Amino acid sequence: MTDYFALLDQPRAPWLDPESLKDAYHRKTLQTHPDTATAESTEAGFAELNKAYQVLHDPKRRLHHLLDLEGSAPSAADQTVPQELHDLFPAIGALSQRANLFLGKMRTASTALSRSLLKPELLQLQKETTELRERIQTLSDTALAQLREANSRWDKNSSQDIAALSNLYFTFAYLGRWSSQLDELAFQLSLH
Repeated sequence: MTDYFALLDQPRAPWLDPESLKDAYHRKTLQTHPDTATAESTEAGFAELNKAYQVLHDPKRRLHHLLDLEGSAPSAADQTVPQELHDLFPAIGALSQRANLFLGKMRTASTALSRSLLKPELLQLQKETTELRERIQTLSDTALAQLREANSRWDKNSSQDIAALSNLYFTFAYLGRWSSQLDELAFQLSLH
């Protein structure tokens, strides 16, 4: 397995400075880009740098890679909804279900009058979707702050640190999935 931290000259840590990572990526890609580099650089090396940057730029993917390098990669068998997200799971499910029912009603509404009668329900669903998206953004910001804090006490040999990072990985995974789901729902609702 390629160590993407080493490939981009970054410390093997939970948090990376985005600007430093970006600068290292740009510097390395200039050296290996197939259009500008010497013959010894290859397209495969350039592609590997792109993949490394994509992994290290995304907190969830960076944590998975870090934990994998440390021999503690989170697995689907370990996957649980982190405690701080428990109340979001049913709220998003219920909103999605109600929105899908509403969208079905909108598709069958054949007149302008019948569609206008559904407008209050549409506005309520849009409001709830916005509120949940804001809540997810707040939780994402909190998780990023926790990641920066975990970085300051990162000890590769500590099972407590590994467990905390694994929990953060699952937090980012769920928040990312739910954020995408709500973005799609907001888009579908905006079409009506």
